[in-house]
Amino acid sequence: MSTSNHDDVGVKAETTTPVFQNPYEGHRSLSASEQQVLGEYARLAATLRRVANLSTQLSSSALHTDVLNELRAIERKMGLVLTLFKASVWAIVMQQTDGEEDAEDMGQEADVMPYDTIAEEPEEDEVDVEPAARAARVSRWQ
Repeated sequence: MSTSNHDDVGVKAETTTPVFQNPYEGHRSLSASEQQVLGEYARLAATLRRVANLSTQLSSSALHTDVLNELRAIERKMGLVLTLFKASVWAIVMQQTDGEEDAEDMGQEADVMPYDTIAEEPEEDEVDVEPAARAARVSRWQ
C-alpha cells in the first residue's frame, strides 16, 4: 500500500488561513470604531508578513537561482546578437554611402539602389524626358 505525499514531489499543500481574531476587540479604552480600524491594521500586517515569508521562500529556492543564471546567459547572448546586427546595418549603410560618393566622383548620377528596392516604371501622367534613356535605365537594373 503506497501513499502519495505531495511534499515528496515538491508540491506544497495549500495552507489555510486561520480565521482572523481581532486582538483589539473588547478593549476597554477603545471605541468600537477604533477597535475595528486597529483590527484591520493588525489583519493587514499579518497578511504582509505572510507575503514577505512566501517571497523569501520563493526567492531562495534553487530553481529560482537556476532560472536567474540561465536568464543572465541569455541576456549576454542577446547583447552579442544586437551588437552584431548593429554592425551589419552600419556596414550596409557605409557601403551604400561609399557607392554614392564614388558615383558622384565619376561625374555620374548616383544610381545606387537599396537592396530591397525594385525599379519602378514612372506613372503615365509624369513627364517623360527621353523614352530611350528610361528604357536603358530599366534594362540596366534587370
